[in-house]
Amino acid sequence: MNRRDFHKTSGAILLSYFIGGTALSLSPAAAQERHLPFQILTPEEADLLARLGDAIVPGAQAAGLSHYIDHQLSTPSADTMLILKYLGVPAPYIDFYRPALRALKNSLHDTSAAGLQAYIAHMTQNNPPDWDKAPPAPFFYFVLRSDAIDVTYGTREGFEKLDIPYLAHIEPEKRSWT
Repeated sequence: MNRRDFHKTSGAILLSYFIGGTALSLSPAAAQERHLPFQILTPEEADLLARLGDAIVPGAQAAGLSHYIDHQLSTPSADTMLILKYLGVPAPYIDFYRPALRALKNSLHDTSAAGLQAYIAHMTQNNPPDWDKAPPAPFFYFVLRSDAIDVTYGTREGFEKLDIPYLAHIEPEKRSWT
């Protein structure tokens, strides 16, 4: 299954978690609301990712962007839904994210709304100062924006937020959230 087929047929992004020997299927937002631990990302990395992702795509943090990316990083590369898979970036994808997050931590000094917007405007064109040993910042921006859009708007609810009719070729099954 590829990204497009997944989003056409799923209607909702569900992640599988094992908590105390019980399997749960949760949306990234529900995983975030339950404060489920991250599998790959550190809490600091997840926070940076969520804050930058939300500044790029408003609503991404509430949609559970960090849990989505963390879960996808823990998935075998052949099964991941991350855009990196389709851009020819070699797996493991944490080798892309971790250096970019380290560079972000070293170069992002003003985390106010205005500071984030200025930082994003710069990173779409050039590497910020102190952006060392990481993928190019404009490419990281593109990747993060793509994944943030998927988790925020790639569902029936996301389409409703945009006031766009959800016209799936095959309607997804109704699913209850655990």
